[in-house]
Amino acid sequence: MNLVQGILGILLLFTLSCTRNSSSGYFSKEGVSFIYPQGWSINEEEDLDGEGYYLSVEKKGLNESGIVQITWFDVHIDNHEYLEIMQKEYKNQKLFYDLKFETAKNSHFNGIESIACKFSFKILGLRHRGAIYIFSDENKTFSFVTQEALEDIQKNKEGFELIRSTFKTEPK
Repeated sequence: MNLVQGILGILLLFTLSCTRNSSSGYFSKEGVSFIYPQGWSINEEEDLDGEGYYLSVEKKGLNESGIVQITWFDVHIDNHEYLEIMQKEYKNQKLFYDLKFETAKNSHFNGIESIACKFSFKILGLRHRGAIYIFSDENKTFSFVTQEALEDIQKNKEGFELIRSTFKTEPK
């Protein structure tokens, strides 16, 4: 019995140490790739009828609020028009209230020229903030959106930065 318990104990320690060391995940599809950290997962993916793709990466846990949403279309869309469409979609969300958008500004997303717009809202009485980046490459138009509760800013900082800094696009 002690031998079996010893082997099970060693297996348990091995399993736990492997779990701790698996520090991240990797996404790659249609020339788009990035790394996401341990404790985050891709919880939604949707092919947009062959015209693009949508995915959501969220921080796991009951009281976690970090979300990154990435969408791309396989056509060139004017960045400002795309931002206006996204803002209208946010305004149509019944869960968000006290939604406010800052003025869009020229920006850079991971070295790519983009426009960026920060926003804030309340959901279930809790204040959140977010940022929308819109940019294009030769073949696609992208939106990269981050959202989080104000109380989780420090907890989400490294995760947002890892996803953003490893985000790459390459032609198909």
